[in-house]
Amino acid sequence: MNDPTQTTLGQRYNASKKSLFVWTLGWLLSLALFAFGPKLIWDFNVTISLSIIAVNVVFGYLMIIANKKYLDGLDELQRQLHLNAMAISLGISMVFGAIYGLLEPARLLESTPNPSNILFVMGITYFVSLVLNFRKYQ
Repeated sequence: MNDPTQTTLGQRYNASKKSLFVWTLGWLLSLALFAFGPKLIWDFNVTISLSIIAVNVVFGYLMIIANKKYLDGLDELQRQLHLNAMAISLGISMVFGAIYGLLEPARLLESTPNPSNILFVMGITYFVSLVLNFRKYQ
């Protein structure tokens, strides 16, 4: 039998990592499907688009829950390193997002800013901050 009280910390950590990976991948793939599907696959069918949005919201919710469980399973130092990386990522994304959103009205950008670019900034700053935090404590 698989008694959860008999699993090791490493097994629980690996299980939460796998869960986080699966739901993040599901969210990312459903987001990509919504980004490209209406034009390339289903000719802007509203019902299909709304269905994909619903799937994306469910995957997003499950990804958030998996992320919370992952963070709950970390030790105090690891949790603090992630918290610091999240704070830096949030701050940089807010500053970048605010300026980025005003570039077109200020006529410094000819096209409408794409909100997905802010996600790239957020992801990159989170990753870089996390790596730098881990190196600091090695």
